[in-house]
Amino acid sequence: MGVDVVIGGQRGDEAKGNFSAWLGLHGDYSIAVRSASPQAGHSIYLDGKRVGIAHLPCAAVNSNLRILLGGASFIDMKKLLYGGQEQRPYSGEIVEIQAEIPTLNLTPERLGIDVNAKIVTDLHKQEERENNNLRKLGSVLSGINPAKHDLIEKRAVFAKDNPDLKKYITDSVEEMRQALIRREGILFETDHGMELCQHFGGYFPHNTARTINTSAYLGEIGLPPQSIREVYLVVKPYITAVAKDAPLKDEIMDKKTLEELLHAGGESGSMSGRPRRAGKFDWQSFQRAIFLSGATKICVSHLDLSEHTWRTIGFAHEHEFLSKLQDKINETKEEPRIYLVSHGPKIEDISTLRFY
Repeated sequence: MGVDVVIGGQRGDEAKGNFSAWLGLHGDYSIAVRSASPQAGHSIYLDGKRVGIAHLPCAAVNSNLRILLGGASFIDMKKLLYGGQEQRPYSGEIVEIQAEIPTLNLTPERLGIDVNAKIVTDLHKQEERENNNLRKLGSVLSGINPAKHDLIEKRAVFAKDNPDLKKYITDSVEEMRQALIRREGILFETDHGMELCQHFGGYFPHNTARTINTSAYLGEIGLPPQSIREVYLVVKPYITAVAKDAPLKDEIMDKKTLEELLHAGGESGSMSGRPRRAGKFDWQSFQRAIFLSGATKICVSHLDLSEHTWRTIGFAHEHEFLSKLQDKINETKEEPRIYLVSHGPKIEDISTLRFY
């Protein structure tokens, strides 16, 4: 057994959460782990309703899994545990925060938070929302930048010191080490997308404050590279971005297509609520993502597009896209195989692919 990693191959919003939930339900895992920050959310459907999950791995839908938050996690207590109302920084809209622990019905027996996890405080959020440069760049303004500054300056606030989290605190590295000794599987759900990497994404300053590749993410949860079994690289037939001024190659301006992607494709930020911009698939970036991730399997989402939208993004239909995707995969040294595809927003819309 070993560790399976789910990682985004574009600029986020590829449906990593949905594929992670599917793998959590169908895989041979005993643990699902995530090392998340509150600016990146993954969406899953619970009881027919779309729910944004900022911290917990979406594989938590499997009640038999032990759920861990890694030591590099930054936690927003309102999103994780308390819930309540919050004002979105750009629209001013008041939204109800659905706290993740009660939503997913997690007890201390099921959920462990690493002793080194940090807290994003209300002061951090206020400071970031008052930062005009970050606001201009389209940051989600979740407080993560000031929280990371405090970590660098040795002023971090730790989850272990919050009385409401004490019962969840654990040594996640030791838990995973013991699971691997027992030859059990671990599913690691990562955040963001590789084009948003602070070093290798190429979109600075329109990036996230993290290094996004498989080896860097392993460092965040304290696992060595030899623990890897599979790397699932997730992509969709187009690329999306939220920040209105961020560069977006081959941006799609067709209103009918954008309406379909927003309403049928769910293309709005799960944390920010902002509609996502869309651009055509970037083949060179895809092959680079295979290399940076060490991908062994490819997952493709959002294949449930209309004929109009397929034409707009440059293909006659999904089979033409998948065929070209396979051709580009065959040009790489790694040659991962297309394994899972999704024709809708729900877990049951995912299936294995046997034709490429």
